[in-house]
Amino acid sequence: MNGEESKYPFRQYVWALGHGTNKIPIGDKVDGRYQVVAPSIWLDTRPEEPPKVPEPVPNFAVPYLKAYPYQLNLPGVYGICHQDSGEAVLLLSNVPVNAKGKLMPAIAKAWPTASAFRQAYWLWQMISLWEPLQTIGAAASLLKKSNIRVEAWRVRLIGLSTNPAAPTYAHLADAWKSIYLPNAKPTIEKLINSVCTQLRSPSPDFAAIKAEVNAQLMQEAAGNTVELQVAGATNTGPQMSRNEDACYPSRAELRRTGTADLPLLPRLAIVCDGVGGHAGGEVASQRVVRSLQLQLRGLLAEAMEQNSAIPPNVVIEQIEAAIRVANNLIAQQNDKQGRADRQRMGTTLVMALVLPQRVDTPEGPTEVNELYLTHIGDSRAYWITTEHCQQLTVDDDIAGREVSAGHSFYANASQRPDAHALSQAVGVREYETLKPHTQRFLFDSSGVLLLCSDGLSDNHQVEASWANYVGLIVKQIVPLDAAVDSWIELANQKNGHDNVAVVLMNVAMANIAEIQSKNSAENGAVAASAERRDLVGSTRQQEVVVSAAVGGGGGLSRVSRGGTATLAPPRPTPMTPASRALLYGEDDDDDTPLTPEEMAAFQAENEVDRTTSGRWVTLLLALVVAVIVGAVGWLLWRAIEPNIERIAPGETDTPAEVETN
Repeated sequence: MNGEESKYPFRQYVWALGHGTNKIPIGDKVDGRYQVVAPSIWLDTRPEEPPKVPEPVPNFAVPYLKAYPYQLNLPGVYGICHQDSGEAVLLLSNVPVNAKGKLMPAIAKAWPTASAFRQAYWLWQMISLWEPLQTIGAAASLLKKSNIRVEAWRVRLIGLSTNPAAPTYAHLADAWKSIYLPNAKPTIEKLINSVCTQLRSPSPDFAAIKAEVNAQLMQEAAGNTVELQVAGATNTGPQMSRNEDACYPSRAELRRTGTADLPLLPRLAIVCDGVGGHAGGEVASQRVVRSLQLQLRGLLAEAMEQNSAIPPNVVIEQIEAAIRVANNLIAQQNDKQGRADRQRMGTTLVMALVLPQRVDTPEGPTEVNELYLTHIGDSRAYWITTEHCQQLTVDDDIAGREVSAGHSFYANASQRPDAHALSQAVGVREYETLKPHTQRFLFDSSGVLLLCSDGLSDNHQVEASWANYVGLIVKQIVPLDAAVDSWIELANQKNGHDNVAVVLMNVAMANIAEIQSKNSAENGAVAASAERRDLVGSTRQQEVVVSAAVGGGGGLSRVSRGGTATLAPPRPTPMTPASRALLYGEDDDDDTPLTPEEMAAFQAENEVDRTTSGRWVTLLLALVVAVIVGAVGWLLWRAIEPNIERIAPGETDTPAEVETN
């Protein structure tokens, strides 16, 4: 490694395709730059330098270029180098290799131990990739099990297989039968048999097949429950005179209660980065955020009233219809004001909507939360867990447009003077020219969804710093609102050239079956304690309060909505009035981060709270033991009963931590 590598925030591994690349000794360097760390896996020791690429683009590289919009699942071209023998080597980027240079698990290896939900999720992703890969002549890539890798919930391919003879639906059925039918969970086994039968029919209805896979995925997702928290803010930045970024929710909106926007929380998150002329970008970003707020209330209300799930394509159509209205609102204002060319105002958009869908299961109707992610421009979304940071969006810029059209390698396209200029934005032109990118996800694990403008994402700042933040958020060591301030401070320190907008959505996942099993065991222990306490006059009601308090908030909250019962994870400990006042203040200034002194005071207060909480837990545990000895336990119970009631579950949470079930 050379000394320059430290400037790059992560190790850049590539997959080497060429004759004999898998037999080069580990430790060797190829072309004076690429160090072999494993068969076909090379480390670029000079990632800050553009790799070599030929012009014009050779035919064998075109499918990889056209796969550029599908970076979540597919690799791309990094460059071309030559071995000592002169043999050309195609280098692929965005390959399923972890931070230590190891290939991620093959799907066939991970399949037997995966849950039914994850098996269904993997199948859904692969069936969704079939048609895009057919379009670029690479559908055969989904037939070879060694080529398909998994990164937790995410399906990833090592490379693309292009065959003159395009594979048929029957080939896909054969692959699913041989790879996934063995060791499939019972419900997934039934699904695979049904899908394969349809794929082998004379005229398969592929849309109906996808709908069946999706229906089973929703059934499996019904076993999970989701709790959401959301917080957001914008900041002008140290070098800018005005703030053209806007977000939802802002701190001002999180402080308000009883407003029409409240039903949107915590299900909606938006970041917009305005562009164009004096005060134009600021106007565009704010108006688009407000327009989408107003329109998406109706979609949420409709979903909550439905007796069955709204199909994904219908949801996407409604989301994009709302964007069309917002776009044309700004475009018409541009026309009215006579704005032309670069003076026309517009805005980027990245928006997350968590839609509650009603699903009928053998156990009864259940709510399943779908995530719909829409973006236009270069504002980004990341899904971050304690183990992974995954960029979910692909920037709409000139360089990306040239690559996805098959005209140029990214290494060359990125050297253009206009490489990072936006290829599209909301409001600049009429909607007919706009192509929103909308993706649909289901939550597979706890984590944090980060939406941000390029004031944060530029120069790989998210990739370089995510590990320092997410664990503290997931473990509720740092409040979500304070984490937003920390990201903004990082952006101002490391970038500082632009406005910053950050919205964080914290997702806490739990499996209902696991919760019920644990709860059943806890209830059994509670019942045993109740029998003993009956000897000294304890009541069942008192005992339940003690159990919830001793568990440190570990009990379950059961919420009924529309006749359906769902289980939610425990509520976080409510913030104290002093903390709320410190974080939210009394005015509507939603863009001012905490000062170091305020943060220190807040942390000190929380530390006191945690210490006090620990003392209460100790006292309550002592109570459970003391009741067994008779009169002494009874006297102890009477002495601390008022305090137990004061910390019982059900207290109102902070505005920034609005929950859903």
